[in-house]
Amino acid sequence: MRHPAEVLEQVRVRYRKNWRDWLLHADETAFSFPLAAANAQDIARDSETVGQWLRAWRNWSEAHPAAQLRTATRRTVIGPQEIITHLDVSTITDLVALDENLNDHWRRATARWARLATLPGGLVTERIRPHLQQIIDLDDADFEILIKSAVWFTENPRSGLTIRQVPILGMHTKWLARHRRLILACLNITENPHVSSDQPDEELEQHDLDPLGLKALPVHIDVILADPADRARVGGLRHLRAPLPEIDALPIRPETVMIVENKESAYLVPDQPRTVVIHSLGNHLNVLDDIAWLHVARHLYWGDLDRAGFLLLSRARARLPRLASVLMDPNTLEEHKALAVEDKTQADPPLSNLTDTETSALAALSTEQGNCVRLEQERLPSPFVLDRLGRAM
Repeated sequence: MRHPAEVLEQVRVRYRKNWRDWLLHADETAFSFPLAAANAQDIARDSETVGQWLRAWRNWSEAHPAAQLRTATRRTVIGPQEIITHLDVSTITDLVALDENLNDHWRRATARWARLATLPGGLVTERIRPHLQQIIDLDDADFEILIKSAVWFTENPRSGLTIRQVPILGMHTKWLARHRRLILACLNITENPHVSSDQPDEELEQHDLDPLGLKALPVHIDVILADPADRARVGGLRHLRAPLPEIDALPIRPETVMIVENKESAYLVPDQPRTVVIHSLGNHLNVLDDIAWLHVARHLYWGDLDRAGFLLLSRARARLPRLASVLMDPNTLEEHKALAVEDKTQADPPLSNLTDTETSALAALSTEQGNCVRLEQERLPSPFVLDRLGRAM
């Protein structure tokens, strides 16, 4: 015999499985939940327990008038007995009224679907379906931006604007990175398989923006000209930040290019003939493919001694197979482990192109307690760094 709490869980399971179909196809339907009612033998054997069960259902029914209890008569040795066999519900509205959370979710879903259904151009239900839960979970402000964005991009499919030029209050780079796929679904635009993962801290690239008719800002590259002769060719500038095509066009031919993860550490690199430093690329390592003078040079990489640092190293090496790491070895970590801190961040595993030394250093980041540590490159003492960089260069 199923008790009200058990059947309510069945109601929740059926709702979670089917609410999108009910919302998209608006099929009114009736619902029935069998209660595994007692048979004649059960009633005769333990009529007291069956009686308590019946009273529990009748008390529950009084608090839920939209639900109906279906009954049947059982012929028993103690005479005919009326028993409850099913919980019947006539409509979806009555179904969700059985649970406050379901009721809130359904009311929110129907209200938002009514707004979505009025978008210009109509919606392809199978494209919007995978995103419905995320749309329902949006707070009210983000949902309003989504609706306004879908209308604006429908009316301006090839605007050529940058993200911040779009005249929608609240639209900015991180918002679009987080919600771009929802907009595409509202516009009935099929997603390209190679586009980014829509993480809020990632900068959108041009192929992410093409379906929306937007223009990405030029990618800027930070470089340090460590060779005084190279600086003389650009008016004496040592630190440059410029769009990728201008960096590619620099009149330089370095023998060594050092890629440094962070800006502060890059500033430590001393002057060195025919040497250029590229720094602060983050995840934008694809730009390495488009700098011609880089590919005829020797390549060095210096990053943080942490899981993210080794991930970036492996991704850079995938583009520059001859890339050698500096200050990313077990000895550096061991000698300065007192400067390390606990690493609670998440990072994907690196590609399978780390050297044995790098793999050992990565393994040494894990503690006996199962935690991880990180040693940021800025924390290493300058004399030690300058000595090791001098040897490498």
